[in-house]
Amino acid sequence: MKSPLHHGKKSPLRPNRAERRRHVVPPGIRQALLGALLAPGLAVAAAAEHPITLYADQVNGLGSGHWTASGNVEVLYGDRRVYADTVHYDQARDEIIADGHVRMVSPGLVTAAPKATIHLRANEGVIVHPRYLLEAQNGHGHATNGQELSKGHYRLNEACYTTCDGEKPAWQLWSGQIDLDQNDSYVSTADTTVDVFGLPVFWMPYLSFPLKRHSGLLAPSVGSSTINGFYLGIPYYFNISSNMDDTVTVDYFARRGVMLQNEFRYLEPHYNGKLYLDLLPSDQLTHKNVWAVSWQHNQNLGDGFSFNANYNRVSYKNFLSDFGGVAGFGSSFVGGIGNAPYLTSSGGVYYDNAHIEAGAALQSYQELVPGGVAPYSQLPRLFADGYWRVGRSGYFDWHSSFNYFSASAGPIGQRLDLIPTLGWRFSRGWGFLEPQARLYYSHYQIQRNGPYARATNRTLPALSLKGGLNFVRYDGNGSTALLQPLFKYTYIPLQAQNGIPSFDASQPYQNFPMIFTNNVLYTGSDRINAANQVALGLRGTWLTPSGRQLWQAAIGQIRYFNRRQINLAGDIVPQNQQSNYFFEGQYAPLPDINFIASSQVDAPWQKLERLNLRAQWLPGPQRAINLDYRFTRHFVNQAGISGAWPLYKRWQLLGSYQYDVTDRKPLEELVGIGYDGGCWATHMMVYHQILLGGQSNNVLYLEIVLRGLTSLGNASNSLLSQYVPGASMEF
Repeated sequence: MKSPLHHGKKSPLRPNRAERRRHVVPPGIRQALLGALLAPGLAVAAAAEHPITLYADQVNGLGSGHWTASGNVEVLYGDRRVYADTVHYDQARDEIIADGHVRMVSPGLVTAAPKATIHLRANEGVIVHPRYLLEAQNGHGHATNGQELSKGHYRLNEACYTTCDGEKPAWQLWSGQIDLDQNDSYVSTADTTVDVFGLPVFWMPYLSFPLKRHSGLLAPSVGSSTINGFYLGIPYYFNISSNMDDTVTVDYFARRGVMLQNEFRYLEPHYNGKLYLDLLPSDQLTHKNVWAVSWQHNQNLGDGFSFNANYNRVSYKNFLSDFGGVAGFGSSFVGGIGNAPYLTSSGGVYYDNAHIEAGAALQSYQELVPGGVAPYSQLPRLFADGYWRVGRSGYFDWHSSFNYFSASAGPIGQRLDLIPTLGWRFSRGWGFLEPQARLYYSHYQIQRNGPYARATNRTLPALSLKGGLNFVRYDGNGSTALLQPLFKYTYIPLQAQNGIPSFDASQPYQNFPMIFTNNVLYTGSDRINAANQVALGLRGTWLTPSGRQLWQAAIGQIRYFNRRQINLAGDIVPQNQQSNYFFEGQYAPLPDINFIASSQVDAPWQKLERLNLRAQWLPGPQRAINLDYRFTRHFVNQAGISGAWPLYKRWQLLGSYQYDVTDRKPLEELVGIGYDGGCWATHMMVYHQILLGGQSNNVLYLEIVLRGLTSLGNASNSLLSQYVPGASMEF
């Protein structure tokens, strides 16, 4: 089967316009050349109002009601063109007959045939053995005959459709009837057989698909998992308006039952959002009604004000591990699909301008893992922050917040935080110096307060001086080396804080940049570490003559002059003379090769506390190799390899293997293979994961894409960025 474009855009027998006779058709017969079968948006009713230009080698019978144009005929009307060897017109029958190498061109559509007959005013016509091309979709085919049923609505009988090129397309639809409605950008077929490489695969009594966004059935999704068994999802898409749609999916799980899913999306100039609702009545595994809801909304209220909401709730703790690959919102939670320890819901009104950022928000959590790992809910959190310049180099920074912390057990209460900061920064090419004075003030009102006082205040001043030098060397070949010694001295008096509950305090992941912050040991405001210390660091960077960073490395440590500190409980405890050593580095010997490392070593250089390593090679599109190692003492000891690589011709292989070195067992395994055939593509992935609590889950993803028509299966690209960095199977 050939595309009509195979005839060429211009017949080699057709002379140049300059060599041919140009005819301007008299107004009385301008309607004669307005018709072209399958020409979208045909404006016959307005025929007499539009000029028609006719090019031909010869025209006979002009003005008689029966005329004939012959020899490389070209008819131009608006943005439409009709080419033929001969064009006949019968005014009494309002009929135009184009004969011999007929070719009709209009925006988005090209049709070729040996003969076409069109009744202009009735918007009806017949074309014999047409070949057609939908340019935007690259969809093309041929038919025994075609009919124009009304303006913009066409029917092809005994027809085929494909987006593949060549005499033997990889896939094509053979239909007893194809209806093309260009007014609604919709195609429907009857008595349709799908052929793959010339072999009939399956038959459908009816099939429809949109050329643009359109309501209707979407391609089904299929898959399988250990927990749910075989999975089949059938979605129906509602195109409510140009900025609003809804998708309802009926999901069948062999081991669970039938789930109804609904995804509603909306987009307006000043707000947008999406709402997911899932319901599985009478779940065969839990013997309960299983449900989930997720709503995300963002809105610009004007004049610097905005509103956003992010509400998430599931009916039972294992919903994400069981259905995370199916639920549209499953992959967005902390920990990834199946491993989220809790769900976060939040919403608030915010204000932002050049100097002030403020807001009133609510934030709550749903625990999914036993043991109370979720943070305190904040109902509400009010904050107001500001930043102003003082003179040429000074600044005033203000942070304030009011929080009400709520939980099902333990102390609850309110906290007011005020943190004013006055600083000054002197900066020159050779370095910088930045003194800073800060005050931490907190007031607590505590309910369920035992053993804490009902009302508590804490006031702590903080002084710091931060500075650094810049040593720059320009090499003769154009490369640049930068060496930066850095320091920061910080003083915060020691104060026991065991009379204050820990609502949001935690110990952060520490790295090289963290040692130059004031409250190094804790996040939140419930714990402020004591400090009489100096942080020392050395950072180096090398840039190639083109400006690419060849390597960057840093080492740092904190030296403590105070020998006592507070712990997370707020008690005063002894402190070592110095902190761990912190390292980070990056080396890119070539633009497509990158080595990244960060680590912590204890001060006596005897124990490795943390080590993260990654070697990545990205030599080109769809090519990636990653080697990873992660170690944290008493917590993580894992190694992994992942990658994606094209195989023979259009095949691609990808995989990920993560191994627990301590327990000597695999944690995650993913293997996938894909094929891109141009007009079609397919990929399959098998995924094994150890969930929180030790539960294992095996999932099979399969997707077949028929470009220009539909996709079948379960898309799994969301897994790739998480488990195979740098890989893609986007079809």
